Amino acid sequence: MIRECEQSMQVRTVIIIEGLADLVMMMTKLAVGISTNSAAIIGDALHSLSDLCNNIIALIALRISEKPSDADHHYGHRKYEQLAVFTLAVLLAVVAVELIINAFSHYGQSVSHSNIGLVVMILTLVVNIGLTVWQHYWAKRLDSDLLNADAKHTLSDVLTTFAVIAGWQLAARGYALFDTIVALLVAAIIFYMAIKLFLRAIPILVDHSLYNPNDMQRVVLGVDKVKAVHQVRARTLREGGSADVVVCVDANLSTTQAHKVTEAIERALHEQFGLDDVVVHVEPY
Repeated sequence: MIRECEQSMQVRTVIIIEGLADLVMMMTKLAVGISTNSAAIIGDALHSLSDLCNNIIALIALRISEKPSDADHHYGHRKYEQLAVFTLAVLLAVVAVELIINAFSHYGQSVSHSNIGLVVMILTLVVNIGLTVWQHYWAKRLDSDLLNADAKHTLSDVLTTFAVIAGWQLAARGYALFDTIVALLVAAIIFYMAIKLFLRAIPILVDHSLYNPNDMQRVVLGVDKVKAVHQVRARTLREGGSADVVVCVDANLSTTQAHKVTEAIERALHEQFGLDDVVVHVEPY
């Protein structure tokens, strides 16, 4: 338990540091985008803003999801993390729509070049690359899915910023269309990330199951002294999964023997499917 608390604190520290970096980069990109009238750079700033929102939501979700079960949440608070992911996906989709509108409203407008702005954008690119490597290191060291997902998000920022710099430089040299094209490309990347987050959160929020009930039933029937299986149902969680099983055993079995059967079923389902939370109801055959 102490080790889990320490790990959670380390994950939280990494997220806070990255959030501060995202705040600085967002303000920097926004200043360069406004001064050069580049829709692509403004879009990249909005992208960094979405990263900052991601950090804030991750911190809130991490704190809530760590709470144990209580009178109002009998199964704990683990789904709050996925609810936060769903909220972030909605925010990303809104940012993408705003970016598309901004790109078309700036279409055909002249884009100016700035040596200082170029240096600043290259520096933000270097910082993003450093953040990506740093986050991957800590994600692997702490075995954190949250940090791993965040690191991939930061990697998308690296690719986006690189494309934005290229589009901005072409637009500043008279090819204004490229600024709009790159802005739309950034919007597409953000939409893609939003869809991936939706696909990650929605199945867990609606109790989608990745487990084949027929396969689970065969495993349960293979447990000694199980005569029949009346019900097998499971749901996918971020870590492991949960299942409810109703089985029939010989009516003459003692309570102790029936309990050993339930333990054997729990063990079998954990070994075969990785289910961590299994409830077994025993009925007489």
